Amino acid sequence: MKVGKLCAVICGVCAVMIIFAGCVPSSEMKLNLSPKSETTYKVVTGSTKDYEFVQPSINKTKERHTGGSVEMVFSQSIESVDEQGNAIANITIKQLKYTSADSQGKEVGFDSTTANESDPMTKLIGASYKIKISPKGAVEVVDASAARALVKQGASEKTAARMLSDEEIARRHQVMALFDAKDSYKKGEKWSSVTASPAGMLRSKSFEKVYTLTDIKEENDQKIATIEMNAVPSSKRVEGASDKEAGMGMFANMFDEKDEYTGKMIINLTTGTILSYDETLKAQWVAAETSEEQKSDKGPDQLTMGFTYNYSIEKVD
Repeated sequence: MKVGKLCAVICGVCAVMIIFAGCVPSSEMKLNLSPKSETTYKVVTGSTKDYEFVQPSINKTKERHTGGSVEMVFSQSIESVDEQGNAIANITIKQLKYTSADSQGKEVGFDSTTANESDPMTKLIGASYKIKISPKGAVEVVDASAARALVKQGASEKTAARMLSDEEIARRHQVMALFDAKDSYKKGEKWSSVTASPAGMLRSKSFEKVYTLTDIKEENDQKIATIEMNAVPSSKRVEGASDKEAGMGMFANMFDEKDEYTGKMIINLTTGTILSYDETLKAQWVAAETSEEQKSDKGPDQLTMGFTYNYSIEKVD
């Protein structure tokens, strides 16, 4: 090929690349739920608290671990969608599992796949409740009275009531990544929202969650988006958040604190289906004696407390 023609080809290719680079398609960041659609999901929520007090001077270590998790498999059937895109969904519980451990190591739990039918919690399998889901992922409870009336015995009643409270239902089904998203984004663009720390965290605080649209692709004429989240502490207050330093009180400022809060969601924007989402917060507080306070040359006494929170949801059919 002559030099002149080669240069023309190169220039043409460069021009096409420039045009496409400036025409990156944008995608609507909202749920597009359709009437009569049905999806089955598995949701896991849980948290743990860890305590370790190391005293080298007397060669002693004290540890304590508490925590629990709830795992639910449910079907989500969309009954109707209004003109604003708000969907009424019927949720039916398919499987349920929970565990809880106290500071003495005593564990209690329930697993619907292995439980005896006489266990009161088995009444929740097949139970349903209705919720309203906005295009931006906010959730309101429409009616959960029938499900709440099923378990009325002892400790199981309190456990069931907590799982089916308005707050827990909303937390289970909401899509926080879309709350403050604008109408549309291009790959690489970001948005953010401020939220309170999860319940049970040793020191209450606010986080700014920064979401990034890291990938958008077409699969079978449907848009699949990948959104990654990184959160940082924020000085902004969240309405309704607690001002209490849970578990630490006036001693909070004695600790060095560090935390890591990340998440990732893969969502089908065409159908409003969450393919997977995982969010994890790991926080740690450390307090150690100064060199002047040490009782021996074996090292300082050190108290370490930790908190881990996890939420995940995945499509299972």
